[in-house]
Order: sequence, then structure tokens, then C-alpha cells
Amino acid sequence: MAKEQEKEAKGKDSEVKKEEKKGKKKYTEVDPRTLISVPTILCPMCGLPMEIKGRKEVEKTARTLRGKTTRKVPHLVYQCAKDKTEFNLNLERRGGGCFIATAAFGTSMAHEINVLRSFRDNYLMRESAGRGFISLYYRVSPTVAKLISRSRALKFITRMLLLPIVKAVQRTLGL
Repeated sequence: MAKEQEKEAKGKDSEVKKEEKKGKKKYTEVDPRTLISVPTILCPMCGLPMEIKGRKEVEKTARTLRGKTTRKVPHLVYQCAKDKTEFNLNLERRGGGCFIATAAFGTSMAHEINVLRSFRDNYLMRESAGRGFISLYYRVSPTVAKLISRSRALKFITRMLLLPIVKAVQRTLGL
């Protein structure tokens, strides 16, 4: 049995090498059991977790110096099983964006930043006021984060200001 598997593996390796020689790129398939990080979105109507129904491209219009431009942005489509409410999660800035906290704590992997991301994804993204706050934050925070990252005193002050917020969010989320 093990010898048969070895022969199959060698055969696949030689096929990949032949395709590479021909100039064709061979892409490896992703194991569907691989864990990826997507937020759990709660239905605003009933409070139940929504299911991911698929992906779609949404056209986004942006103003530039030359006028308006449109581009397609990937979104995950969530749907509530109970009342069929849909929610589109923008994947454009997925997983990042905590500029000020990253500057204050010195790494994007700090536990406090993960707490804030969870709050953003699971609470702020559900309400239009929360999405407006996030939009404003993304416009203002890169400049503020640059100032914070250059000063040890500002890093300390920002951490002291963020810690009570993180503790309150942890209590709210039950983390």
C-alpha cells in the first residue's frame, strides 16, 4: 500500500516537472480543511450567526484628481438562515487597519490589537454608524500612527489610553 502511494507521488512530481518545462505554471490546490480567519457576523434582525453563501465583486467608485474611477472589490456574502437577511463583508482591507494600536504596541500581533479587530469585525461593521466610524478612522489614523510610532512618549500615552478601551471590549465580547 505504501509503495503504491510512493509511486503515485513520484508520478505526480514528474508530471509537474514536465508542465514546468513546457512553461505552464502549476498551481497547488489549497486544502479545504485549512483554517482561514473570517469573522462571524451576527444577524441584525435575530442575532443568530449568519452563514457564508459565497463571494461577489462589488463596484466601488473613488474620486481621484482625474475624476471618478470604478473598480471591483471582493466581498463575502453572508445570509441569515432564519430570515434571509444578507450582509456583504468587504475583503479589501481584511485583517488589518489597526494603525494607531499597532504603532502604540509595536506589533500587529499583540493580543490587544486582536481584541480591537474582533470588535471592529463583529460589532462596528454591523451598523451604518460603525461603518462610518471605520471609514473615518482609515482616513485619519495612518497620519496619527506615523506620529505615534516616532515618539516613545506618545506610544506610552496611547497604550495607556487604549488599555481601558481594550478591557471594556473584552468584557463586552466575553474574551
